[in-house]
Amino acid sequence: LQREEEEDEEEQKRVPDGPSSTFNPDPSHPYYDVARHGIIQVSGDDNYGRKLIVFSSCCLPPSHQLNHRRLLEYLKFTLDQYVEMDYILVYFHYGLRSSNKPSLKWLREAYSEFDRK
Repeated sequence: LQREEEEDEEEQKRVPDGPSSTFNPDPSHPYYDVARHGIIQVSGDDNYGRKLIVFSSCCLPPSHQLNHRRLLEYLKFTLDQYVEMDYILVYFHYGLRSSNKPSLKWLREAYSEFDRK
């Protein structure tokens, strides 16, 4: 029983509870001010070897605490690391509140800034 309990504890350490549970950005990261919120996560590969990049809106802090222009720059910085290969970007809009919801204008501008690169 003790061995099973130890294995369960080890398994729980490997399985993340949420976006911020395994994400500890380095304070020297050029976008640390945005990255520390865990909004954007590179979650692994799908069955075809494509990187899965997740944008979790529920992790957004209140709008007055986050520069949304900087958030877009960070997203593009992250995507640029995988531009040479196929990747999947998943945007979860769930979990927003009126205090942290990006404007529709910002979402449109963000979408229009994406090109093949």
